[in-house]
Amino acid sequence: MRWALGLLLAVVLPVSLAVPADSAPRTHQEVVPCSRGLVALTFDDGPSSTVTPKLVRLLARLDVPATFFMVGSRVVAAPDTARLVERAGFAIGNHTWLHTDLTTQSKAEIRKSIRSTQEAMVDAGLHPTRLARPPYGAVDDRVRRVLAGLGLVPVLWTIDSRDWTGLTPGQIRERVLDGVHRHRTNVVLQHDGVTNSPATLRALPGEIATLRARGFCFAGLDETGQPTPPVPEVTVTPARGRVAEGEQVRLTVRLDQPTTRTTTVRVAGRTVHVPRGERTAQLTYRAPQDQVDETPEDVTLSPGTVVRVLDDDPHPVVSLRDATVTASPLLPTVVPVEVRTDRPRDRDQAVVVRTALGAVGVVVPALARRATGMLTVPVGRPDQRVRTFVLATAGARATLTVRPPEQTRGQAAHAAFAQVRWPDLRVPPLF
Repeated sequence: MRWALGLLLAVVLPVSLAVPADSAPRTHQEVVPCSRGLVALTFDDGPSSTVTPKLVRLLARLDVPATFFMVGSRVVAAPDTARLVERAGFAIGNHTWLHTDLTTQSKAEIRKSIRSTQEAMVDAGLHPTRLARPPYGAVDDRVRRVLAGLGLVPVLWTIDSRDWTGLTPGQIRERVLDGVHRHRTNVVLQHDGVTNSPATLRALPGEIATLRARGFCFAGLDETGQPTPPVPEVTVTPARGRVAEGEQVRLTVRLDQPTTRTTTVRVAGRTVHVPRGERTAQLTYRAPQDQVDETPEDVTLSPGTVVRVLDDDPHPVVSLRDATVTASPLLPTVVPVEVRTDRPRDRDQAVVVRTALGAVGVVVPALARRATGMLTVPVGRPDQRVRTFVLATAGARATLTVRPPEQTRGQAAHAAFAQVRWPDLRVPPLF
């Protein structure tokens, strides 16, 4: 458990909304968790080597955040205990060096008290927050200006348990329960470093259980000293891990803890709202439908949530185009052979076109629908007839027409001369 200030989560966006009236309980006994508001527990005057470790273990076991305002001289006296608080994930604030009323001190004395405490915390290996609690709640404008000049924010409380006066555990518990109000700022003052702190320790389990049963949840303090709503971690679970193009799949959005504000989650470009106090919501995801022949695709809907989308498009149908070429009497002639498909693919498609003149390999690039290969036609003769060749591939046929080369003037004259029918002249012998 780590209660840090200013928690952020990329996919989970708590949204401040107008607070509606309390929802009616689901039954006469059950209340929606976190629906009534936040309670921030704070503990002053420690660390105590006898009480503080027990308090830390109790809060950790009950999963309750808290802020500890430590006295500098006591940090020096019990540095191991102070480090135990931070290692358990609790925030730490400044409670001056000797728990002195700051309104009775000069500006220089206030600065020295605060700085000495900050230095003691750092020397002990702590990472204190910017929060400071003036002892006895004694603060005025002059004290506020000095604290602001030191970069600190004064934090008071709204509920005083008065546990330091010697009250019994039951009395401490009742004071806290009576002071907590729905949908208001509830910052509880208790102590882990006074004589009566063992009574506070015994009061806490019942105090925490009762507040939770009433619909409250616990929060740490943010950098302004206000209770900050829990920012839950989100998981998204699909109803099934495979879906065909165009189909819908139900997604369950689940928070690891309830929170006091409506939580907005972005999943696959869509928005779902989880009501305050609730932990689950549902939405549907429709796999995109296209006309591309594809291999199965893994679609990431949210961090850690993947759905495999299965393609339902048939393989592309290949067609060939008829071609006509005039042969050359001198050199072989190159003729383009065009291949077309009725739909694109997400990968290259190899097509082999076979002819009596040889085979031609044509590659249709990914997402394209046509490509051209080159076929060589041998040298022709003018006296040849028009020839036709079949272009064939799986499921498609076309015709290549090869015309003979055109005759030159000399060739035409020679051909005409050769076709002349001369008369049969008989010459009598001379002797």
